[in-house]
Amino acid sequence: MSRRCPDAWGLALLALTAVTAACGGASTPPPAAAPAGPRHLVLVTIDTLRADRLGVYGNTTVATPHLDRIAREGVHAADASAHVPITRPAHASLLTGRLPSEHGLRDNISLPLAASVPTLAEVLRSKGYATAAFVSSFVLAKQSGLDRGFAHYDDTFETGRGDAALFLNSVQRPGDQTIARVGRWLDARPAAEQAAPTALWVHLYDPHDPYEPPEPFASRYADRPYDGEVAWTDELVGRLRAQLEAHGLWQDALVVITADHGEALGEHGETGHGYFAYETTLRVPFIARGPGLPAGATIPGIVRAVDVMPTVLDLLGLAAGAPATTGTSLATAFRGGAAPPGTTYAESLTPLVHYQWSDLRVWREGSWKYILAPRPELYDLATDPGEMRDRATAEPARARALRAALEKVLRAERDHASADDTNTAAAALSADTLQKLGALGYVSPGAPSGSVAQGADPKDKIEEFSTLNGLMRDGLTLLRAGRFTDSAAKLTALRAAGGNSFQVHFYLGRALAGQGRAREAEASYARTIELMPSFGEAHLALADLRLARKDARGALAALTAGQQALPADAALVDREGQVWQQLGDRDRALAAYRRVMTLAPKDALVRWRAGELLLDLRQPDQALAMFREATTLDPSVPDFWNSLGMVLGGSGAHDDAARAFRDAARLDPKNARYAYNLGLVLQRAGKPEAAEWFERTLTLDPAFRPARERLAELAR
Repeated sequence: MSRRCPDAWGLALLALTAVTAACGGASTPPPAAAPAGPRHLVLVTIDTLRADRLGVYGNTTVATPHLDRIAREGVHAADASAHVPITRPAHASLLTGRLPSEHGLRDNISLPLAASVPTLAEVLRSKGYATAAFVSSFVLAKQSGLDRGFAHYDDTFETGRGDAALFLNSVQRPGDQTIARVGRWLDARPAAEQAAPTALWVHLYDPHDPYEPPEPFASRYADRPYDGEVAWTDELVGRLRAQLEAHGLWQDALVVITADHGEALGEHGETGHGYFAYETTLRVPFIARGPGLPAGATIPGIVRAVDVMPTVLDLLGLAAGAPATTGTSLATAFRGGAAPPGTTYAESLTPLVHYQWSDLRVWREGSWKYILAPRPELYDLATDPGEMRDRATAEPARARALRAALEKVLRAERDHASADDTNTAAAALSADTLQKLGALGYVSPGAPSGSVAQGADPKDKIEEFSTLNGLMRDGLTLLRAGRFTDSAAKLTALRAAGGNSFQVHFYLGRALAGQGRAREAEASYARTIELMPSFGEAHLALADLRLARKDARGALAALTAGQQALPADAALVDREGQVWQQLGDRDRALAAYRRVMTLAPKDALVRWRAGELLLDLRQPDQALAMFREATTLDPSVPDFWNSLGMVLGGSGAHDDAARAFRDAARLDPKNARYAYNLGLVLQRAGKPEAAEWFERTLTLDPAFRPARERLAELAR
C-alpha cells in the first residue's frame, strides 16, 4: 500500500517555476498536457440509413467494415433519433440545431431556409474554416437554402429545375460520382485553402429508393437490394476516408457520420419513409471519431439531430458566442461524462400536407414513446423495439403525462407560427393546412375559438396510401417518359380514388399540357396553387403555359401572384425578366435580373443573362463585369466564357479573349462555334495557331463556312 503525500497537491499549485515535491523519495511528474482538439470537421450524412443495418449496431448480415472501424476508433450513440423522416427538413435540423417548426422546413417542397436561421457552415466560415459541401440529392440543392456558409457547394445534377422538382426522389447523383468530385476538389485546392482548417459535408443518397446497388453488391444481396445499397455505401465511406487521409484531413479531424432518417421495409405496412413516425424511419446511426474522443465508447441516452451543431462547435472549441440552438452540446457525454437528455420530439406532416389526413406528433422520454394521432399510441421501446404492443390503454397515466409534455412543444410551435415572420414554417403552408396542424388538441392560429383539428388516422389509411402512392409513382414514371395520355389517365384515376393533394393536380396539369389540353392544364395548376400557394413550380408552370399560348401578359400575372406568395423566390423573378425581354422591354427585364442578383447572390446564370441584355443595350463595360462575375461564380459553363471572350475581343483585349475562348473550348470541345471564335481572335492577334483552330472548326462542322473563309484568308 503506497504512502499518502499530503503536500504534493499544494506544491503543484506553487508559482510558475518547476517544483518537485519529495514524498518518500518520489518526485511528482508535471501535469499532462491536455490533448489537442480536432482541427478539421468531416460531416457525412447517409440518406435513408437504418441503424440496425450496421455491424456496430448488432447486424451480422450486411458487410459494413469501414463504418464499423470508424465506430471502434471513436464513439457511437446507442440511441440516435431524427425529428422528421424526410430529407430536407431532417438535414435542416442537423445543420441548424433547431426543430422543424423553428427552422421552417417541414417538407421537401418547403421554402428555402430563412436567412435569419444561422447554420453550422456560416459559423465555421466566420471562424476561418474553408467550407465545402457535396450533396447527392436534388432536394438538398442550393434552392433548399442549406448552401449558406459553404464557399463551395457541389449540387450538379443532370436535370433542370422544373424536371427535377417533378421527380424529387429520383433526381440523385450516384455516390461514387460524389466521392470522385470530392477528390477532384481536394486535388485542386489552392495553397491558402489547404493551410486553413477545413469543414467538409458529404451527403450520400444511395440507400434511398430505388434500391439499385452496383456489382458485386447487386449479386451478393440479390434478395435484399436495400442491404446491398448499405454495403455499397460503406465502400464509398472507405473511399472517402482514403482520399482524406491522402490529403492529411483525416487524423486530426472530427468525423461525424449519421443519417437524416431511416427506412421502413414493410413494418407497420409502410414501405419507404415519410408517412409514419415509427422507429424504422426515426432511429438512425450516429458515429463520431477524432482527437479527444475515447475509442470504442457508447453514448447512452438519446442523441438528437438538433444536438449535432452545438456538439460539433463545442468539440471544435467554438462554443463561445455560438448561435442559440434548441439542441444541447453532448461533448461531455462523448468524452465519457454525463448522459445526454433523455427526451426528444418528432413529427410527420405528410399525411396531412399531401393527403388531408391527420398529422403525427411524437414525444419520447427515455424508452417511452407517445404518438399523438386520432387514436394515440404508447410504446416501451426497451421491451418492444418494434412498436408492436400499444400501451396507451394499459398505461393511461403515463400516456397523459407524455401528452402534456408534447402539448408544451405544440404550444411553442403555435406561438412561433403566430409571430409576424414571413420566413417561418407558417409561410410554407397554406392557411387551410396550417389550421389543421396538430392532430388533436392543437388549435392553430386563425382557427375558430375552441375548434380542434381532426383528420383520418394514418393507421387507417395505410392501404389507401399504398394504392394512391402506387398510382402516383406510375403517373410520374409515365410523365417522365413523355407518355402524357397514359400519365393523365393514371393521375385522373388517382384523383378519383381520393388523391386531392396539390401534387396530384400539378402533375396532372403537366400531363394535360403535354397533350396540348392547355385550358384543362391551367385549371389543374390553379387548383395546385389554391391548395399550396407556396409551391413555386406551379406558378412557373402556369406562366409557361400562358407563354406557350402567346399570352405574355397572363404569364406576368401568374408570376406576380407567385411573387406575392413567395417574395424570396428568385426563379419567379428571373422568369419575369425573361418575359419582359421577350416583350422587348429591356429596362424592365434588366431591373428584374438585378432583383434576382439580390435574392440569389450566387446565381451565375442570371448574371450571364443580364450581360447579354447589357450588350443589346450597348453597355459593353457593364456587360463585361456581368460575364466576369458569371465565370467566377460558375466556371464550368462554356457559354459564360464564350460571352466573356466576345466582349474582350471586341475591346481589343485579344490575349484575354483567347484565354476565355480556350476555357469555353476546353469545357465543350465538340462546339464548333467556340473553336471558331478562338481561331478568330488568334488571327486578329497575328498568331499562326489560328489556322489550327479553324481546321478544328471544320472537323467539327464541315459546313461552317466562315472558318473556311478565314483559312483562305490565311492562305493568301
